[in-house]
Amino acid sequence: MKHQNIIIKLFFIVFMFAGLQACNPEKKLAIEFASKANTKNILVLSPDYIFKTNLKTYLMDSLGIADDENKDSLLLIHSKFLSELNDSLFIVNYMLGYNKALSSFGFRVFTQDRTEEFLKIDSNSYQVNIAQIELEETLYTYRDEVVVYDKNFYHDHNLNAVYVNSWFEIYNLNDNKDNHQVYFTTDMISDIPDGSFDYDIFSGKVRYMYNIDSLKTDVLYDFAYKLGKDYAGYTFDFLLNNELNKRVNPDVRSNKYWRYDPINRIFFPATDDKFISIEE
Repeated sequence: MKHQNIIIKLFFIVFMFAGLQACNPEKKLAIEFASKANTKNILVLSPDYIFKTNLKTYLMDSLGIADDENKDSLLLIHSKFLSELNDSLFIVNYMLGYNKALSSFGFRVFTQDRTEEFLKIDSNSYQVNIAQIELEETLYTYRDEVVVYDKNFYHDHNLNAVYVNSWFEIYNLNDNKDNHQVYFTTDMISDIPDGSFDYDIFSGKVRYMYNIDSLKTDVLYDFAYKLGKDYAGYTFDFLLNNELNKRVNPDVRSNKYWRYDPINRIFFPATDDKFISIEE
């Protein structure tokens, strides 16, 4: 009898789970999309070069340069990181991270040198063009602060930083109604401060001590690889949500933009970690 009750309970749980799946077409389609990623083919086009801008305009005054006509090139020459950066190596690392991570989702990824092979495929075909990558060197103000006995103490760091801005064009080549748009994303890397506040309870004074782990040009190549991996995830999420928008009834579709973790095979709502659409 006890064994029979266990079987009934298990059957009930399975039945309930199946019922939830059936009642949630959005989740059902998301699972289906992830499970059939290996049927989708993606041609990935990389940029030929990157744009570099030094936003530290204060250098013009400190270096005594008054040549506005050549300001951008002079600032680039005097940049801390960008003048030393190997553009080709940065792009290679970025694309290596992107293509490798995109493949880990199950997609069949075709690089530019396999375009002819890709063009022979007549279904489930997408094209991702990483249209532009821009690096901006600047100073980033970071405030380290603490509250001691209801008093606020802080120290502002002016950190060397590099923003990496990327523009993506994504096409569904088998959908004539798919009007492609440009999608943007940006991330920053900077010096890393490590500080602490020492409060003297007798004098009421606070001393701030810190070390700076300075950003180096070589670190930018590792950062490029990481960004490539992250943006491959953004690409999967974009294609997933685009599919849901097309196939799920608007009355049923939630307002969530879903992200997918291929390692743990779970879906979770995005926050700022997604592409930003740029209206053309």
